Amino acid sequence: MKRVYELKCSSGVALIIVLWAVSLIATAMLGLAAIMQRQLDQEIAALQNARAMLVAESGIQMAMHPGLLPGDMELASEQLTRRLQEGWKVGKSKVPIKFMIEAKDMIGEAGKLNINALLLGDKGVARAVLQNLFAGWEVNLSTSSSLIDALIDWVDPDEFTSGSNSATEANVRNGPLEKVSELEDVIGWAEMAKEAREGSKGVNALSKFTVFGSGKLSLRTADQDVIEAVVGLAPGSAQNFMLARPGPDQVDQTQDDVVNLGLLGPNSEAWADRVTSEEEDLWRVTSTGQVGEATRKVVALISRKSNPPQVRARWSEEEAP
Repeated sequence: MKRVYELKCSSGVALIIVLWAVSLIATAMLGLAAIMQRQLDQEIAALQNARAMLVAESGIQMAMHPGLLPGDMELASEQLTRRLQEGWKVGKSKVPIKFMIEAKDMIGEAGKLNINALLLGDKGVARAVLQNLFAGWEVNLSTSSSLIDALIDWVDPDEFTSGSNSATEANVRNGPLEKVSELEDVIGWAEMAKEAREGSKGVNALSKFTVFGSGKLSLRTADQDVIEAVVGLAPGSAQNFMLARPGPDQVDQTQDDVVNLGLLGPNSEAWADRVTSEEEDLWRVTSTGQVGEATRKVVALISRKSNPPQVRARWSEEEAP
């Protein structure tokens, strides 16, 4: 009887061990499957990101065509999306693909104020232009005056402060800005930008400046407030110029645009060397590509008048979800 009991006990222990081993193997297999699925998901995401980047880059190549104006971009984007959609599949399923450049994503860079050309040129002109600009944004006079001193000290090579605040010569570049974002490091910029943003016009100050181009402001693509600041007009005085600029079709940046200097006042000889009315050359193009759940964005500065057209600068960023 005791022998039978021992056999039953041994069999029970063996069964428990077998069940434990099977459970352990099953757990390990489930863990391995989860790891493999995670790796597969990561590889698919990486592939989609790479493809989304290629889609966005396709847009940059499209935008280099000198015959495509901003108003043409939406239709051209739809056509390119269809062409790309036809070619890419995963197994038997098509991958959702979308490419987009809208008119607002193609901006003439010369329509922004070249901060380096301004600050490294005539200091009196720089002060007047910036003071006009900030006043139009409803920035306090003391805030703007202090910032202008700091901006001049930031780029000039000497060690002398432009205003009464000696701190403006601390941690300066003493040379041209390499990126527009460096403006945020200048003493007083944050306060000015806050006042401009919270004013009735809600201005994004950084978007009004550039470090690229010849330094002449394009009257074809510049915003009204920037034009008024450069030519020395009171806020609102360039309204008639802006109303006439789109031409008969009333669509900005098309072939029938009109640049009527007479609508900017009779004193054009005083500011003619600061502006240009020629057709835009340097364009800032933002191209967005979507493949599956991945979205990639490429921004490029394109010179379309050169032969062949050239990309002067390029950068990319993954669009936030």
